[in-house]
Amino acid sequence: MPQTKIQIHVGHSPDPDDAFMFHALANDKIETGQYEFTHTLQDIETLNQRAFKAELELTAVSLHGYAYLTDTYAICACGASMGEKYGPMVVAREQCSIDDLRGKTIAVPGKLTTAFLTL
Repeated sequence: MPQTKIQIHVGHSPDPDDAFMFHALANDKIETGQYEFTHTLQDIETLNQRAFKAELELTAVSLHGYAYLTDTYAICACGASMGEKYGPMVVAREQCSIDDLRGKTIAVPGKLTTAFLTL
């Protein structure tokens, strides 16, 4: 008798670090037993918002967003992506210093993103 698969909906960004972390799972490179994984690629703020609605069983969220999700989600043993000279950065037409940005309006990927938290 065939085993019924349990569906796990996974959300992560299309960024290279997430693609690397989820590659084996997304491409059936590992045995998953009774579990079948469906992947959704979205930006981190959208994933944060979906996590607040508990729409996905497994999802990437920003470190900042996770601080508000500890009752709903647990952190996986691996999969974080942070590092020196990696991550939140300012993109500008002209080179500028942090002091040059004081009083300026800047765009952020979302208010619960790690980029916003580091401001």
